[in-house]
Parts: sequence; C-alpha cells; structure tokens
Amino acid sequence: MLLHDSAVDRVRALSWADLRRIRSDPAQLIVMMVLPIGMMAFLTPANRAQLRLTGYFDATGIEQSGPGTIVLFAFFITTLLGASFFREHEWGTWDRLRAAPVRAVEVILGKSFPSVLFSVFQLTFLWLVAFTLWDLHSKGSTWLLVPLTASLAVATWGFGIALVSLCRTIDQLAIMAQVGSLAIGGLAGTITPRDTLPAWARALSPYTPQYWALKGYQDVILHGAGFADIVKPCLILLAVGVAGGLVALFKFRLNHSKVGRS
Repeated sequence: MLLHDSAVDRVRALSWADLRRIRSDPAQLIVMMVLPIGMMAFLTPANRAQLRLTGYFDATGIEQSGPGTIVLFAFFITTLLGASFFREHEWGTWDRLRAAPVRAVEVILGKSFPSVLFSVFQLTFLWLVAFTLWDLHSKGSTWLLVPLTASLAVATWGFGIALVSLCRTIDQLAIMAQVGSLAIGGLAGTITPRDTLPAWARALSPYTPQYWALKGYQDVILHGAGFADIVKPCLILLAVGVAGGLVALFKFRLNHSKVGRS
C-alpha cells in the first residue's frame, strides 16, 4: 500500500485507508452530528432567557447555543483522530506500518486528513442547521464565520495530534479529549453565556482556545464585528494548531509503544 514514489502518494494511501475504515463504521460520525443538534434544542430556551437578562433583548437563544455547541463538539473530533492511530496498535498492524518506507510526518499527515475533513464537514453542517432550523440571524457578515471555522478546525487538529503524541493509551487520550474538552469548553462559556459564569471562571476562560473561537463567533453574530475584529481570535486558534503540530513534530515517534484497548 505504501510502496509509492513520492511522499504525497504515501500520505494519500494512508488517508484513503482510514477513510475506508471510517466509511465502513460511520456510527461515531453520526453520533457527533446528531448530539450537537439535540444539545442546541435543549439549551436554546435557557440561553434565550440568559441572553435577555444580560442585555440582548431580541435574542432567541440560538446566538449562544449555536456557536457554543459547535465550539464544544468541535474538540470532540480528537477522539476520532486518536482512534485512527491507536487502532493500529490494537490490531497489531503498527509494526507493519513502521516497516514500510514512510516517515513519521507522513503518517501524521496521512492519518490526520480524514479527521480534519470530517471536522470541516461537521462544523459546516452544524452551522447550516443553526441558520436553517433555528433561523439564526447574524448582525455581521456570515462570511466571517468561514475563516473562524477554518481556524477552529486547525486548533482542534493541533489539540488532537498533541494528545496522540503524548498519550500512551487510548484511555488516557479519551479522558483528556472528552472530559477535558467538556470541562474547558464549559469554562470558556460554550454551555452557558460567559457573563453568567463565576468570576474565577471568567478570569480563566481567555486562556482557552474555545473562548477565542466563541468570542469570534459571537462578536460577529451579536455585535456585527468586521474582519479586523476576528483577526486576533483566528491567529490565536491557528497558534494553538501550530503548537500542537510542533508537539507532534518533536514527540511523535513511530517506535513508541501505544496501548490501543483497555
């Protein structure tokens, strides 16, 4: 499979192999598409009351539950990314991959592409749901959500590939990816408006990438922000992605032993 002339061919071969595996068992992908929609429906009424109490008197609630849920579930893509690496160890095929003429960076890129592709699809789909099913209205240009969403996808990839490089077992990755994403996402204000959080949480939230993604989205939707206003959130999210990539560059090794099952 990997006996190709160029690095591009080897990356493509790895990507296609994982895409076929995902297509054969799409249950996890379906859940990650359906759960956010249910969460939007559950949170929108409560968020409507909370937003109106904080001064957004014409808010319907989707202005918070839409971007909040999208940002929260964006980071759950880490589990899909992690599975693409750890399943090789579970199935005993990692040694065969190591024996192939492929470099570590090619493995990272090849096995990351399907997850990044799904991340972009998931984020786009959920925005379409928010705009159509809940009739979300944005005071700013909706096109500004595109660079923010692209930057968010890069940040989630960086977060995920760093965990893949640092975690030895699939359980470690699952706990850090799922529980960590939920806790940090809540701290950033993805579940309830940040203005309603305790003072200590509001003080810590700017140190999370979720905060900057949500801030960029809500600046556009609630405040009519322009391009100049989303530059900082985009740069911070891209920096998170680059930082995660650097962690992988220095820590990911093909000869590292991983545990792919509990």
